[in-house]
Amino acid sequence: MKVLLVKCHKKTIFSMLEPIVTEPLELEYLSGSLTKMEIQHKIYDPLIEGGSFVKVFNAYSPDVLVLTGYITAVDTIISYSKYAKNRDANIKVVVGGVHAEVNFEDFFVDTVDFIVHSDGINTFEKILQSHFAIEKAAAINGIAFYNGDKWQVNSKSVTFLENMPMPNRNYFEQYKSRTKYMHYNPIAIVKTALSCPFQCNFCYCRLLNMGTYAARSIESVVEEIKGINAEYIWIVDDSFLIDRERVLHFIAEIKRERIEKKYIAYSRVDFIVNNEDIINRLAEVGFIELIIGMEAVEDQRLEKLNKHCSSDDNMKAAEILGKYDIGLTALFIVGIDFTLQDFKSLRNSIEKMRLTCFTVSIFTPLKGTEVYQIYENQIKTKDYSKYDFLHLTIKPSQMHTTFFYLQFYLLYVRQFFISSYVRSFVYKSLKSMFNIWRKQ
Repeated sequence: MKVLLVKCHKKTIFSMLEPIVTEPLELEYLSGSLTKMEIQHKIYDPLIEGGSFVKVFNAYSPDVLVLTGYITAVDTIISYSKYAKNRDANIKVVVGGVHAEVNFEDFFVDTVDFIVHSDGINTFEKILQSHFAIEKAAAINGIAFYNGDKWQVNSKSVTFLENMPMPNRNYFEQYKSRTKYMHYNPIAIVKTALSCPFQCNFCYCRLLNMGTYAARSIESVVEEIKGINAEYIWIVDDSFLIDRERVLHFIAEIKRERIEKKYIAYSRVDFIVNNEDIINRLAEVGFIELIIGMEAVEDQRLEKLNKHCSSDDNMKAAEILGKYDIGLTALFIVGIDFTLQDFKSLRNSIEKMRLTCFTVSIFTPLKGTEVYQIYENQIKTKDYSKYDFLHLTIKPSQMHTTFFYLQFYLLYVRQFFISSYVRSFVYKSLKSMFNIWRKQ
């Protein structure tokens, strides 16, 4: 049996510049499982390798095709499945990933055999062990499959992280020079927990793992980090800084193992504000950047998003990180009800906090979240490629669409002029794109 594992992408405005390129960690976990089962397999991520799916597929000629990707890649996943089935009607096509976990019905097409909607690695192993037999599929939790008459959706399962294999990072070792987070390179990513214990009503991440927050032991996390051959580690939990004692345990283990690496992680504003002493200790063990979902700069908007923090907390968090020389990437959401004054207030707050690195997303209700149910009837497009937070999926209520986009992208123009890192990155990216174009 030969298995081809593919990370699917849809090019967006920013992905063309490629500010962030990471290893396909979910596929490396599957690779770890397949290695244990002694099954021949190959990972393909076009964002890292380039090339085309068609050429890779035809050259490898797999018996099983595994496809994963985010919401913007739904059409890409389906098109790859159709190509595979047209080439070989006997190939088994399995779809998984975070979108399939919550919105598995989007993949109810005749060119997909199995959809993994929970407990991905263990569920995938069970499918392989069943040899894709339909008569055995009914007993496998965590999947949806076509039973010959209709699509059958089996019960979901929660993932127990301590039972998961370590990811096989051979792929990362081969391509790590191409991985980056802005100017940090090479960078490996580590997952220490699933889902999120907080209840932000717009957040997709908290729906994962059946909405059950599950964290790995700190010892296993540190053991994994110790074995990674990269200077930069990006901890990609929805929020790594949640539990004070767990974070202190992490710091203690990093010191005990004398690991000298640099770390990037996500955090909430309230953790930073309430735990300044820990922020100092994080800086001491190598934390250089925290990514924080500030979301808004007005208290009423923060309350509407169920953030449980204030605009003053945002300001204080920025001050604390600056005090200990930890970089801050702030994340904001631009509402569809934004007025010219709202854009001005956001620009003023960014300037007041002296932010040189930030991202601004257009409010985009994701299918499955609470806010999607509220705005579903207002959504104007079903094209998932537009769900990249850079396109309007709902018509703005306070200004013309063109003027809205102008104000939105002016925020990024401002960042270009105030951040030497961003300017350097854009210059290098444009130069690289020009060189690629010239060679064609």
